[in-house]
Amino acid sequence: MPAGTFYLRQQHSSQVVEIAGQEPAGDLSADAVFTRSTRPVSVITADCLPILVGCTSGRFVAAIHAGWKGLLGGVIANALGAFSQAGIERQSLRIAIGPGIMACCYEVPTQLTQELQRIHGRLWSGNQPPWFVVRPCQHANSAVASHGEAWLSLARYCTLLLLAEGIEAKHIEASNLCTYCSGLGLASYRRRHHRAEAKAFQYSWIRCLS
Repeated sequence: MPAGTFYLRQQHSSQVVEIAGQEPAGDLSADAVFTRSTRPVSVITADCLPILVGCTSGRFVAAIHAGWKGLLGGVIANALGAFSQAGIERQSLRIAIGPGIMACCYEVPTQLTQELQRIHGRLWSGNQPPWFVVRPCQHANSAVASHGEAWLSLARYCTLLLLAEGIEAKHIEASNLCTYCSGLGLASYRRRHHRAEAKAFQYSWIRCLS
């Protein structure tokens, strides 16, 4: 990351903070940061999604740390709300979704998918929800199945939430790389607990043009 990059004390919440540019890195507890300063802002991930948001003017940016708890709690709506409060319309926003654990490796209990359905089921009514009851795919490096109840796609869940907030699909770019099994050396919290690996993270940052 560039020297002086701001980062949060992440807590898997839906909290968003705005920084003016001089705040100490690591002091503020939140999972999204919005700024109009030129100081780079970042999120740190190791299976959760890093989401970077910019606008066509280049004058406002945000970085979002998005696991299922934050997505369920409304971190995306809250972060995009900061742009609205600054007078930035949805059609001006551009979204990049970085690597995260994909449905091929993200095994979750039915209890979680039931909660997702209860809170956000309207977003996929009549269509494929952001999880699968049958594992969608498996690779040589994929996680070993445990209970096999459901397989969650954080990236699809995130995309559905963005679309519901008025972001056009053409303005959302997702890497669709799995942190667990891509074989690209990406950090994975879950893989580290399945195998003997050193702790590691992804650092994703963005800054205003001026």
